[in-house]
Amino acid sequence: MEDTDIMPYGLHKGKQMQDVPAEYLLLLYEEEKCTEPVKEYIKDNLQVLEIEIERNQKNI
Repeated sequence: MEDTDIMPYGLHKGKQMQDVPAEYLLLLYEEEKCTEPVKEYIKDNLQVLEIEIERNQKNI
């Protein structure tokens, strides 16, 4: 999957992958509730997602 592909299911279904919150993606990944394409997208972007979460926590 690419950033512009559409999230196929869940709370953020229909959004581009780049617009799905990192926290949500990591939750799916950690709970093993994602399809193989979504899992691969998360694995490929894990560092970026973790940085996004860290930045979001600093802004709270």
